[in-house]
Amino acid sequence: MRKIVKVCLCGLLAVSLITGCGKKDTKPTTEETKATESDATKAEDSVKETQAMEDLTNVDNGTITLGEYKGIEVERTAAEVTDEEVDQAVQSDLSAHETDTEVEREAKSGDVVNLDFTGKKDGVAFDGGTAKGYDLTLGSNQFIPGFEEKVIGAKKGDKLSLDLTFPENYGNKDLAGQPVVFEVTINSVKEKNTPELNEAFVTDNTAFKTVDEYKADKKQGLLKTKNDQADEKMLNDIFGAIVNSSTITPKQEAIDANAKNLIIRYENQAATYGMDFASFVQAFSGMKEEDFRKEMKTQAEGLVKQKLVIHAIADKEGMKVSDSDRDDTAKELGYESADKLIETAGQYEVDEYVLSQKVVDLLKKNAKIKE
Repeated sequence: MRKIVKVCLCGLLAVSLITGCGKKDTKPTTEETKATESDATKAEDSVKETQAMEDLTNVDNGTITLGEYKGIEVERTAAEVTDEEVDQAVQSDLSAHETDTEVEREAKSGDVVNLDFTGKKDGVAFDGGTAKGYDLTLGSNQFIPGFEEKVIGAKKGDKLSLDLTFPENYGNKDLAGQPVVFEVTINSVKEKNTPELNEAFVTDNTAFKTVDEYKADKKQGLLKTKNDQADEKMLNDIFGAIVNSSTITPKQEAIDANAKNLIIRYENQAATYGMDFASFVQAFSGMKEEDFRKEMKTQAEGLVKQKLVIHAIADKEGMKVSDSDRDDTAKELGYESADKLIETAGQYEVDEYVLSQKVVDLLKKNAKIKE
């Protein structure tokens, strides 16, 4: 189950710039999506309008008396990739190229079962609990506990009546902890066929010619990810040390504005998937909406403090954002021009990102890093 991860300001701004302030990136796939996962299959036809985030250009973040920011001692975890991790990444690729073959037998774990279902509470169908022609991989834990287990052993043409109970912490309060009945029809049972890792697979599906080249590239990709994560943690530790050595008084107005933008970012993602916000939050973070909003307030306070640190350091070092900086950032992030980048993310977000990168480079250059 994924939890909300606190990130460095520069990392959060980078996400905003790259994804266009709210475009979807990764689909939530925890068990809390449950039966309402069927709604996601309609996402392309039911995307709601996204909301624009507030321009924070003129928001007063508060005051700061800057502490020491050079020579900070920090540890950075050395990145290593094991053969087992490479094998797992390869297996993930192989699974992505699986094919399905219909079989005339009882369904077992790992099979793909195509089914129609209707969920009823007190004899009445509830929203999000009905779908036709839904492909469910048994053992994937997409639905509420008991659903997939009761489908195992069924054959094509079988009709099932499943007595189940939604989890107490389910995102939809009307269904949380409630007994329901799912009427299910099995349309087909399909067996997954996973390709073998060989040179034929590599040449047909990658840019490489040999298995060794392909696995070496996988290892390098995993190593880069781990190095990025190590850098992210190191930067968080550096900023944390600076915040702790500084006297900072953030403005509540700034905290509220940043929290609002964080919420809008996730509301836009929920809309992209055709999900209500509470269900999306439950699936993404495992948290109830009320707790999630409190967490966003906490993160917003951290962001405001980091912004105060960044601007204080930039002022002390005489750092400015130039047109050339914006052009370089646009190129780095894959935009055709700085104007396109600003059009997508906003002038404030772009300049905050550029300035944060300048400060980050300074902090890393002057930190005492132990590996």
